[in-house]
Amino acid sequence: MSAVLTPPLTAVDNPGQDLARRTVCIKVQRSRLGNSRKVSAAKVEVDTDKTLLRISKRLFDCNEYKAISNFDAEVSKYVESVCLPFEKGIHLCPLPLLQQVDQKLKDFAARRPALVEAFLNIYPDLCAQAPERHRALHDPRDFPSVEEVRQAFSFSWLSFGVPDKLRDIAPELWDEERTKAAQLLTNAAEEAQQVMRTALAELVQHLAERLQATDEGKPVRLHKSAVSNLLDFLDTLDFRNVTNDSDLKRLADEARALLTGVNMKDLKSTGDLRQRVREGMQQIATQLDSMLVSRGRKIRFDEE
Repeated sequence: MSAVLTPPLTAVDNPGQDLARRTVCIKVQRSRLGNSRKVSAAKVEVDTDKTLLRISKRLFDCNEYKAISNFDAEVSKYVESVCLPFEKGIHLCPLPLLQQVDQKLKDFAARRPALVEAFLNIYPDLCAQAPERHRALHDPRDFPSVEEVRQAFSFSWLSFGVPDKLRDIAPELWDEERTKAAQLLTNAAEEAQQVMRTALAELVQHLAERLQATDEGKPVRLHKSAVSNLLDFLDTLDFRNVTNDSDLKRLADEARALLTGVNMKDLKSTGDLRQRVREGMQQIATQLDSMLVSRGRKIRFDEE
């Protein structure tokens, strides 16, 4: 995985401002035709208070639509793997990874239209099948024209921060916006630190578990992904560690050292090596667990 190197940024006292200098906000927007519609409770006969019911129906069930949904999930998984959480629908991208992320999103944008076209090709058939499948619940208004459906699918992204041009036009407003952003990013910095620590803890714990022996004394089956996923995380850590978490870096370096010069064949077949790596990973996981704070569910409020 390649990344564009940038000169190191010196830390500032305010963690929010420091994070703002090291990251940029990225908002990825995707839309697609909705696949559910509300159904009037009056059309359903059940022995219950219908005011308590919320009933919906699926318009169609096809692999082509599922392929688009799975593709969008793949996009989300990628963004979450290289960026850090911020507000709903927005992630913080470390500056050294910005060009890489932008290129990856361009690749995604180039692939998605073919999936949409595949769905549009069978959409008329789905419309024709709908009356028989929905029967009493069929409503032709649920099925717009092919061109309208085409317009329902979109894919775009935007990277942004507090624009420096605002400093020249309205310095007081620029300072106010920067202060507000810093307050938001201070909380984001704490969450980003916990996300990175949790991710490493899960990866090293998983590898430690895969290096255990069964009750019969035989090695547990070790999948290549248990090692490669950890190595991928370690490879991008220096870029994604935007909070300069020294404890995280120290433990990541220890994990990297345990795997340096180790190949999958030896890790699967050499008992002493498996035990050494397993014990080392377990110690790292234990330390990370002690560093994690218990956080309640993050509540998000709809904005008006």
